[in-house]
Amino acid sequence: MDFSTGRMKLVAGIAVLSGAAVVTTLAQGLGPSSAGSLAELTAEVRQMRVALQEASRSQNQMQALNISLTAQQSRLAQVSARLDTAEEDLQQAMSRTREAVTVIATAQNETRPNMSAEERGQLAEMVKMFRQQADEAQNRENTARGKRDELMNAFRAEEARWLQLVAKLEEIVKR
Repeated sequence: MDFSTGRMKLVAGIAVLSGAAVVTTLAQGLGPSSAGSLAELTAEVRQMRVALQEASRSQNQMQALNISLTAQQSRLAQVSARLDTAEEDLQQAMSRTREAVTVIATAQNETRPNMSAEERGQLAEMVKMFRQQADEAQNRENTARGKRDELMNAFRAEEARWLQLVAKLEEIVKR
């Protein structure tokens, strides 16, 4: 082996080793493209963090709305129960008013042409008493109707709040 052949082998060996080093470096991503890959990886991690934060925020909003919906459902049920009671009270008051009016009509139809002045006086007193009872029954009916109307308005307001909360929840779910 002479000196020039040895030198050539040495140069060839260095070239092979240098090529292998370049290929290995590129394969490991430590070359010029590694800065781009690192930037892409960092951007992806940031996007994942933002998505995770938004998911957490949405979950917190949904939990808060769930609590609000539960409370609103309770208020709606309470107002509904009170409204049912008020409706029953109104129906009873209306029934008493009708009964009182019927008694007055019956008493007024009791007049006969051959009634004595004393009987007519007693009948007039009785009709007067029934009219007072009818007036009282009518006042109770009006009071019951007013209470029912107030509760109906309260129910509608609570129902509107319920529907608003449901709409907000649906909006969060759609995101």
